[in-house]
Amino acid sequence: MSEVLRRWLAGVCTVALAAVVVVAMIIGEDTAQDRVLALGTRIKCPVCQGESIAESPSETSTAMLSVVAEKVAAGESDGQIIEYFTDRYGSGILLDPPFRGRTLALWLTPLVALAGGVALILGLRRRRVTAPAAPDGESR
Repeated sequence: MSEVLRRWLAGVCTVALAAVVVVAMIIGEDTAQDRVLALGTRIKCPVCQGESIAESPSETSTAMLSVVAEKVAAGESDGQIIEYFTDRYGSGILLDPPFRGRTLALWLTPLVALAGGVALILGLRRRRVTAPAAPDGESR
């Protein structure tokens, strides 16, 4: 077998194996621990500043993560578990608050700031283009 053919086959085998691994990761079932950690990253630790209960070392977050694990083991859905915590702590317990009510301003503020910045840049650009030219012989 020639060297070129051997390298080509090795490359094809490598790509095929990589494709199998990627497909298995996409299709594969999440374990209960994966669900617990995924939910834990969505719930804010009430003790720490802006940290999820999955990342926080506090006793409170550890206890909350245990509650999440119990609820996952009991077969509750992600929505039911999130609802359990929002009922007790309010929507402020979520790191990614819902797109409604009082959090609507939180979601829309970056869009308004972006639109304002674009309008400011376009206004300054338009003003620079339409500025009157200096008469001949005079400099600014």
